[in-house]
Amino acid sequence: MFDHPLINMNCNNYCNLYGYDYHTTTDWRYNSEQEITAAEEQRELAQRLILEADRLFGQTKDSVMKNKLDVDHRSKVKVKDIEYKCREIEKQKYDLDEEICLLLGYQVRIENANKLLVGDALEVIAECLRLRNCRQSIDLVFDDVEKELLRERELILGINDQLEDLQDKVVLQIRKLRAFVYNLVVDLRCKKNALQIEEHNKNLNENTVELSILNNKNIFKPATISTTEWDRFTLDIISAANKVLVDGRPIRAFFDKCLNKMFNDLVGQSDAVNLAFRLRVEEYLEVIEKLNKQRDETVKNVEEVEETIEKLKNTIGDREAYLALAHTRLSNRTRREGVELCRDELELRLYEEVVQLEHDVQSLQNMMAESVVCRRRLKQSIARISVQLQVKQNSLHIDNELCAKQRKRINYRAF
Repeated sequence: MFDHPLINMNCNNYCNLYGYDYHTTTDWRYNSEQEITAAEEQRELAQRLILEADRLFGQTKDSVMKNKLDVDHRSKVKVKDIEYKCREIEKQKYDLDEEICLLLGYQVRIENANKLLVGDALEVIAECLRLRNCRQSIDLVFDDVEKELLRERELILGINDQLEDLQDKVVLQIRKLRAFVYNLVVDLRCKKNALQIEEHNKNLNENTVELSILNNKNIFKPATISTTEWDRFTLDIISAANKVLVDGRPIRAFFDKCLNKMFNDLVGQSDAVNLAFRLRVEEYLEVIEKLNKQRDETVKNVEEVEETIEKLKNTIGDREAYLALAHTRLSNRTRREGVELCRDELELRLYEEVVQLEHDVQSLQNMMAESVVCRRRLKQSIARISVQLQVKQNSLHIDNELCAKQRKRINYRAF
Protein backbone atom coordinates (compact mmCIF):
# COMPACT_ATOMS: atom_id res chain seq x y z
CA MET A 1 0.00 0.00 0.00
CA PHE A 2 1.39 3.35 -0.96
CA ASP A 3 1.84 5.83 1.86
CA HIS A 4 1.54 9.53 1.41
CA PRO A 5 4.72 11.43 2.49
CA LEU A 6 2.86 13.77 4.76
CA ILE A 7 1.15 10.95 6.58
CA ASN A 8 4.16 9.15 7.92
CA MET A 9 6.08 12.28 9.05
CA ASN A 10 7.31 12.89 12.61
CA CYS A 11 8.64 16.09 14.12
CA ASN A 12 12.18 15.44 12.98
CA ASN A 13 11.17 14.62 9.41
CA TYR A 14 9.03 17.71 9.30
CA CYS A 15 11.88 19.85 10.46
CA ASN A 16 14.13 18.36 7.93
CA LEU A 17 11.57 18.82 5.22
CA TYR A 18 11.00 22.53 5.75
CA GLY A 19 14.16 23.53 7.53
CA TYR A 20 12.50 24.71 10.80
CA ASP A 21 13.33 23.74 14.39
CA TYR A 22 9.97 22.62 15.68
CA HIS A 23 9.19 21.45 19.19
CA THR A 24 6.82 18.83 20.19
CA THR A 25 3.53 19.44 21.84
CA THR A 26 4.90 17.86 24.91
CA ASP A 27 7.73 20.34 24.87
CA TRP A 28 5.26 23.12 24.34
CA ARG A 29 3.09 22.05 27.21
CA TYR A 30 6.08 21.51 29.45
CA ASN A 31 7.47 24.90 28.54
CA SER A 32 4.15 26.56 29.18
CA GLU A 33 3.88 24.88 32.49
CA GLN A 34 7.43 25.91 33.34
CA GLU A 35 6.78 29.53 32.40
CA ILE A 36 3.56 29.54 34.37
CA THR A 37 5.36 27.94 37.32
CA ALA A 38 8.26 30.44 37.08
CA ALA A 39 5.86 33.36 36.81
CA GLU A 40 3.95 32.04 39.78
CA GLU A 41 7.15 31.71 41.75
CA GLN A 42 8.13 35.26 40.82
CA ARG A 43 4.69 36.51 41.73
CA GLU A 44 4.84 34.66 45.02
CA LEU A 45 8.33 36.10 45.57
CA ALA A 46 7.02 39.55 44.77
CA GLN A 47 4.20 39.05 47.22
CA ARG A 48 6.64 37.92 49.87
CA LEU A 49 8.86 40.94 49.09
CA ILE A 50 5.88 43.25 49.36
CA LEU A 51 4.88 41.70 52.65
CA GLU A 52 8.49 41.78 53.87
CA ALA A 53 8.77 45.38 52.71
CA ASP A 54 5.55 46.27 54.51
CA ARG A 55 6.86 44.50 57.57
CA LEU A 56 10.20 46.35 57.26
CA PHE A 57 8.31 49.60 56.74
CA GLY A 58 6.49 49.06 59.96
CA GLN A 59 9.53 47.74 61.76
CA THR A 60 11.79 50.60 60.65
CA LYS A 61 9.08 53.09 61.43
CA ASP A 62 8.67 51.62 64.88
CA SER A 63 12.45 51.43 65.26
CA VAL A 64 12.85 55.04 64.12
CA MET A 65 10.14 56.23 66.48
CA LYS A 66 11.52 54.12 69.29
CA ASN A 67 15.06 55.35 68.64
CA LYS A 68 13.82 58.93 68.34
CA LEU A 69 11.97 58.69 71.63
CA ASP A 70 14.93 57.01 73.28
CA VAL A 71 17.36 59.58 71.86
CA ASP A 72 15.07 62.45 72.88
CA HIS A 73 14.75 60.98 76.37
CA ARG A 74 18.48 60.45 76.69
CA SER A 75 19.06 63.95 75.34
CA LYS A 76 16.74 65.38 77.98
CA VAL A 77 18.50 63.34 80.66
CA LYS A 78 21.86 64.50 79.34
CA VAL A 79 20.67 68.12 79.25
CA LYS A 80 19.38 67.85 82.81
CA ASP A 81 22.68 66.31 83.92
CA ILE A 82 24.63 69.08 82.21
CA GLU A 83 22.33 71.77 83.60
CA TYR A 84 22.68 70.30 87.08
CA LYS A 85 26.46 70.25 86.74
CA CYS A 86 26.37 73.81 85.39
CA ARG A 87 24.43 74.91 88.47
CA GLU A 88 26.89 73.11 90.73
CA ILE A 89 29.82 74.69 88.89
CA GLU A 90 28.25 78.16 89.09
CA LYS A 91 27.53 77.67 92.78
CA GLN A 92 31.08 76.51 93.46
CA LYS A 93 32.45 79.34 91.32
CA TYR A 94 30.33 81.85 93.28
CA ASP A 95 31.71 80.48 96.56
CA LEU A 96 35.26 80.69 95.21
CA ASP A 97 34.74 84.22 93.89
CA GLU A 98 33.29 85.26 97.25
CA GLU A 99 36.25 83.74 99.10
CA ILE A 100 38.67 85.42 96.69
CA CYS A 101 36.89 88.73 97.28
CA LEU A 102 37.26 88.29 101.04
CA LEU A 103 40.94 87.38 100.67
CA LEU A 104 41.47 90.41 98.46
CA GLY A 105 39.99 92.46 101.29
CA TYR A 106 42.52 90.90 103.67
CA GLN A 107 45.26 91.63 101.14
CA VAL A 108 44.23 95.30 101.03
CA ARG A 109 44.14 95.41 104.85
CA ILE A 110 47.61 93.89 105.04
CA GLU A 111 48.94 96.31 102.41
CA ASN A 112 47.38 99.25 104.25
CA ALA A 113 48.81 97.98 107.53
CA ASN A 114 52.27 97.69 105.97
CA LYS A 115 51.96 101.17 104.54
CA LEU A 116 50.70 102.54 107.85
CA LEU A 117 53.42 100.87 109.90
CA VAL A 118 56.37 101.34 107.59
CA GLY A 119 55.31 104.61 106.00
CA ASP A 120 53.78 106.40 108.98
CA ALA A 121 54.35 104.75 112.35
CA LEU A 122 58.09 104.12 111.96
CA GLU A 123 58.53 107.58 110.51
CA VAL A 124 56.66 109.10 113.46
CA ILE A 125 58.75 107.13 115.96
CA ALA A 126 61.99 108.14 114.21
CA GLU A 127 60.87 111.78 114.21
CA CYS A 128 59.96 111.62 117.91
CA LEU A 129 63.37 110.14 118.73
CA ARG A 130 65.06 112.82 116.65
CA LEU A 131 63.08 115.59 118.36
CA ARG A 132 63.83 114.21 121.80
CA ASN A 133 67.53 114.24 120.95
CA CYS A 134 67.13 118.02 120.83
CA ARG A 135 66.60 118.08 124.58
CA GLN A 136 69.33 119.97 126.40
CA SER A 137 71.61 119.46 129.33
CA ILE A 138 70.37 117.16 132.08
CA ASP A 139 67.04 116.61 130.31
CA LEU A 140 68.75 114.50 127.65
CA VAL A 141 68.07 111.31 129.59
CA PHE A 142 67.16 107.77 128.58
CA ASP A 143 63.76 107.85 130.24
CA ASP A 144 60.63 105.70 130.08
CA VAL A 145 59.39 107.56 127.00
CA GLU A 146 62.56 106.64 125.14
CA LYS A 147 62.27 103.02 126.23
CA GLU A 148 58.62 102.76 125.16
CA LEU A 149 59.33 104.38 121.79
CA LEU A 150 62.13 101.90 121.09
CA ARG A 151 59.93 99.04 122.27
CA GLU A 152 57.17 100.23 119.92
CA ARG A 153 59.62 100.37 117.01
CA GLU A 154 60.80 96.81 117.66
CA LEU A 155 57.18 95.66 117.90
CA ILE A 156 56.34 97.31 114.58
CA LEU A 157 59.34 95.73 112.85
CA GLY A 158 58.31 92.31 114.15
CA ILE A 159 54.70 92.82 113.09
CA ASN A 160 55.86 94.01 109.68
CA ASP A 161 57.66 90.68 109.17
CA GLN A 162 54.50 88.84 110.24
CA LEU A 163 52.41 90.90 107.82
CA GLU A 164 54.72 90.05 104.95
CA ASP A 165 54.38 86.36 105.83
CA LEU A 166 50.59 86.72 105.94
CA GLN A 167 50.71 88.55 102.61
CA ASP A 168 52.53 85.63 101.00
CA LYS A 169 49.99 83.17 102.39
CA VAL A 170 47.06 85.27 101.15
CA VAL A 171 48.57 85.56 97.67
CA LEU A 172 49.22 81.81 97.56
CA GLN A 173 45.65 81.00 98.63
CA ILE A 174 44.23 83.43 96.05
CA ARG A 175 46.32 81.80 93.33
CA LYS A 176 45.03 78.35 94.29
CA LEU A 177 41.42 79.54 94.26
CA ARG A 178 41.83 81.37 90.95
CA ALA A 179 43.31 78.25 89.37
CA PHE A 180 40.16 76.32 90.33
CA VAL A 181 37.98 79.20 89.16
CA TYR A 182 39.73 79.00 85.78
CA ASN A 183 39.15 75.23 85.58
CA LEU A 184 35.50 75.69 86.52
CA VAL A 185 35.05 78.46 83.94
CA VAL A 186 36.56 76.28 81.22
CA ASP A 187 34.38 73.32 82.22
CA LEU A 188 31.31 75.57 82.41
CA ARG A 189 32.03 76.95 78.93
CA CYS A 190 32.36 73.43 77.54
CA LYS A 191 29.12 72.36 79.16
CA LYS A 192 27.22 75.40 77.90
CA ASN A 193 28.56 74.64 74.45
CA ALA A 194 27.25 71.09 74.84
CA LEU A 195 23.88 72.50 75.92
CA GLN A 196 23.76 74.67 72.79
CA ILE A 197 24.57 71.65 70.64
CA GLU A 198 21.87 69.58 72.33
CA GLU A 199 19.39 72.43 71.94
CA HIS A 200 20.28 72.68 68.26
CA ASN A 201 19.90 68.91 67.81
CA LYS A 202 16.55 69.09 69.57
CA ASN A 203 15.23 71.43 66.88
CA LEU A 204 16.43 69.19 64.02
CA ASN A 205 14.19 66.68 62.20
CA GLU A 206 14.42 64.47 59.14
CA ASN A 207 13.17 67.28 56.90
CA THR A 208 15.70 69.91 57.97
CA VAL A 209 18.94 68.01 57.39
CA GLU A 210 20.89 67.58 54.17
CA LEU A 211 21.33 64.06 52.86
CA SER A 212 24.72 64.99 51.45
CA ILE A 213 26.14 64.49 54.91
CA LEU A 214 25.84 60.76 54.30
CA ASN A 215 28.60 61.00 51.69
CA ASN A 216 31.13 62.13 54.33
CA LYS A 217 32.39 58.96 55.93
CA ASN A 218 34.95 60.66 58.20
CA ILE A 219 32.63 63.17 59.84
CA PHE A 220 32.40 61.30 63.11
CA LYS A 221 35.32 61.40 65.54
CA PRO A 222 35.05 58.63 68.08
CA ALA A 223 34.77 59.91 71.64
CA THR A 224 37.63 58.81 73.86
CA ILE A 225 36.15 59.91 77.20
CA SER A 226 33.82 57.51 78.93
CA THR A 227 30.65 58.53 80.72
CA THR A 228 32.23 57.65 84.04
CA GLU A 229 35.22 59.84 83.27
CA TRP A 230 32.90 62.66 82.15
CA ASP A 231 30.88 62.39 85.33
CA ARG A 232 33.98 62.22 87.54
CA PHE A 233 35.73 65.13 85.81
CA THR A 234 33.43 67.89 87.05
CA LEU A 235 32.91 66.15 90.37
CA ASP A 236 36.66 65.97 90.95
CA ILE A 237 37.12 69.67 90.12
CA ILE A 238 34.28 70.69 92.43
CA SER A 239 35.50 68.39 95.20
CA ALA A 240 39.08 69.66 94.92
CA ALA A 241 37.91 73.28 94.81
CA ASN A 242 35.65 72.74 97.78
CA LYS A 243 38.52 71.11 99.69
CA VAL A 244 40.78 74.09 99.03
CA LEU A 245 37.91 76.40 99.97
CA VAL A 246 37.20 74.56 103.23
CA ASP A 247 40.90 74.25 104.05
CA GLY A 248 41.35 77.97 103.34
CA ARG A 249 38.62 79.23 105.67
CA PRO A 250 40.63 78.41 108.82
CA ILE A 251 43.45 80.40 107.22
CA ARG A 252 41.10 83.39 107.05
CA ALA A 253 40.23 82.86 110.70
CA PHE A 254 43.96 82.68 111.40
CA PHE A 255 44.38 85.97 109.55
CA ASP A 256 41.66 87.52 111.71
CA LYS A 257 43.31 86.23 114.85
CA CYS A 258 46.75 87.46 113.82
CA LEU A 259 45.48 90.88 112.74
CA ASN A 260 43.48 91.26 115.94
CA LYS A 261 46.50 90.30 118.04
CA MET A 262 48.70 92.72 116.10
CA PHE A 263 46.08 95.43 116.53
CA ASN A 264 45.80 94.80 120.26
CA ASP A 265 49.59 94.71 120.70
CA LEU A 266 50.04 97.93 118.74
CA VAL A 267 47.21 99.72 120.51
CA GLY A 268 48.51 98.54 123.87
CA GLN A 269 52.04 99.68 123.09
CA SER A 270 50.77 102.96 121.68
CA ASP A 271 48.81 103.55 124.88
CA ALA A 272 51.98 102.76 126.86
CA VAL A 273 53.94 105.31 124.82
CA ASN A 274 51.23 107.94 125.22
CA LEU A 275 51.05 107.21 128.95
CA ALA A 276 54.82 107.59 129.24
CA PHE A 277 54.60 110.92 127.39
CA ARG A 278 51.76 112.08 129.63
CA LEU A 279 53.59 111.13 132.81
CA ARG A 280 56.76 112.76 131.53
CA VAL A 281 54.86 115.94 130.67
CA GLU A 282 53.32 115.94 134.15
CA GLU A 283 56.80 115.61 135.61
CA TYR A 284 57.99 118.53 133.50
CA LEU A 285 55.03 120.64 134.59
CA GLU A 286 55.56 119.73 138.22
CA VAL A 287 59.28 120.53 138.07
CA ILE A 288 58.61 123.77 136.15
CA GLU A 289 56.05 124.80 138.75
CA LYS A 290 58.51 124.04 141.53
CA LEU A 291 61.30 125.91 139.75
CA ASN A 292 59.07 128.91 139.14
CA LYS A 293 58.03 128.90 142.76
CA GLN A 294 61.62 128.50 143.86
CA ARG A 295 62.74 131.29 141.57
CA ASP A 296 60.03 133.60 142.88
CA GLU A 297 60.98 132.79 146.44
CA THR A 298 64.66 133.22 145.61
CA VAL A 299 64.00 136.59 144.00
CA LYS A 300 62.07 137.54 147.11
CA ASN A 301 64.97 136.33 149.23
CA VAL A 302 67.36 138.40 147.14
CA GLU A 303 65.25 141.44 147.77
CA GLU A 304 65.17 140.64 151.47
CA VAL A 305 68.94 140.10 151.54
CA GLU A 306 69.47 143.37 149.69
CA GLU A 307 67.30 145.10 152.25
CA THR A 308 69.34 143.43 154.99
CA ILE A 309 72.59 144.54 153.36
CA GLU A 310 71.26 148.07 153.15
CA LYS A 311 70.28 147.92 156.82
CA LEU A 312 73.68 146.51 157.71
CA LYS A 313 75.37 149.33 155.82
CA ASN A 314 73.33 151.87 157.72
CA THR A 315 73.90 150.11 161.02
CA ILE A 316 77.64 149.84 160.41
CA GLY A 317 77.67 153.54 159.58
CA ASP A 318 75.86 154.33 162.79
CA ARG A 319 78.15 152.06 164.82
CA GLU A 320 81.24 153.54 163.18
CA ALA A 321 79.96 157.01 164.07
CA TYR A 322 79.55 155.96 167.69
CA LEU A 323 82.98 154.31 167.55
CA ALA A 324 84.47 157.51 166.16
CA LEU A 325 82.76 159.41 168.97
CA ALA A 326 84.23 157.09 171.57
CA HIS A 327 87.68 157.35 170.00
CA THR A 328 87.36 161.10 169.92
CA ARG A 329 86.39 161.22 173.56
CA LEU A 330 89.31 158.99 174.51
CA SER A 331 91.63 161.07 172.38
CA ASN A 332 90.39 164.23 174.00
CA ARG A 333 90.83 162.76 177.48
CA THR A 334 94.50 162.06 176.72
CA ARG A 335 95.04 165.75 176.80
CA ARG A 336 94.23 165.91 180.53
CA GLU A 337 97.06 167.19 182.73
CA GLY A 338 98.57 166.18 185.96
CA VAL A 339 96.77 163.89 188.25
CA GLU A 340 93.63 164.23 186.16
CA LEU A 341 95.18 161.90 183.56
CA CYS A 342 94.00 158.86 185.36
CA ARG A 343 92.15 155.65 184.47
CA ASP A 344 88.89 156.42 186.04
CA GLU A 345 85.61 154.65 185.59
CA LEU A 346 84.73 156.86 182.68
CA GLU A 347 87.99 155.89 180.97
CA LEU A 348 87.29 152.27 181.56
CA ARG A 349 83.74 152.64 180.34
CA LEU A 350 84.91 154.42 177.18
CA TYR A 351 87.38 151.61 176.50
CA GLU A 352 84.64 149.06 177.01
CA GLU A 353 82.40 151.02 174.65
CA VAL A 354 85.17 151.13 172.01
CA VAL A 355 85.76 147.42 172.33
CA GLN A 356 82.05 146.72 172.15
CA LEU A 357 81.56 149.02 169.19
CA GLU A 358 84.55 147.54 167.33
CA HIS A 359 83.17 144.07 167.99
CA ASP A 360 79.74 145.12 166.78
CA VAL A 361 81.12 146.78 163.66
CA GLN A 362 83.23 143.74 162.91
CA SER A 363 80.22 141.46 163.41
CA LEU A 364 78.10 143.70 161.21
CA GLN A 365 80.80 143.78 158.52
CA ASN A 366 81.08 139.99 158.67
CA MET A 367 77.33 139.72 158.41
CA MET A 368 77.27 142.10 155.47
CA ALA A 369 80.00 140.11 153.74
CA GLU A 370 78.00 136.92 154.27
CA SER A 371 74.89 138.71 153.03
CA VAL A 372 76.71 139.86 149.91
CA VAL A 373 77.92 136.32 149.29
CA CYS A 374 74.41 135.03 149.97
CA ARG A 375 72.95 137.57 147.53
CA ARG A 376 75.46 136.54 144.88
CA ARG A 377 74.65 132.89 145.41
CA LEU A 378 70.95 133.61 145.34
CA LYS A 379 71.36 135.42 142.03
CA GLN A 380 73.40 132.52 140.73
CA SER A 381 70.61 130.22 141.85
CA ILE A 382 68.11 132.39 139.99
CA ALA A 383 70.29 132.20 136.89
CA ARG A 384 70.59 128.42 137.20
CA ILE A 385 66.85 128.10 137.81
CA SER A 386 66.19 130.26 134.73
CA VAL A 387 68.46 128.03 132.68
CA GLN A 388 66.72 124.93 134.05
CA LEU A 389 63.36 126.50 133.29
CA GLN A 390 64.44 127.07 129.70
CA VAL A 391 65.70 123.50 129.48
CA LYS A 392 62.50 122.09 131.00
CA GLN A 393 60.27 124.29 128.87
CA ASN A 394 62.17 123.20 125.77
CA SER A 395 61.71 119.55 126.79
CA LEU A 396 58.05 120.23 127.57
CA HIS A 397 57.60 121.84 124.16
CA ILE A 398 59.19 118.83 122.48
CA ASP A 399 57.17 116.17 124.33
CA ASN A 400 53.87 118.00 124.82
CA GLU A 401 53.60 119.73 121.45
CA LEU A 402 55.99 118.49 118.77
CA CYS A 403 55.91 114.79 119.67
CA ALA A 404 52.21 114.94 120.49
CA LYS A 405 51.56 116.37 117.03
CA GLN A 406 53.56 113.53 115.48
CA ARG A 407 51.77 110.90 117.56
CA LYS A 408 48.42 112.07 116.19
CA ARG A 409 49.49 110.77 112.79
CA ILE A 410 49.42 107.21 114.10
CA ASN A 411 46.06 105.46 113.87
CA TYR A 412 46.42 101.72 114.35
CA ARG A 413 42.63 101.35 114.27
CA ALA A 414 42.71 102.15 110.55
CA PHE A 415 43.40 98.46 109.79
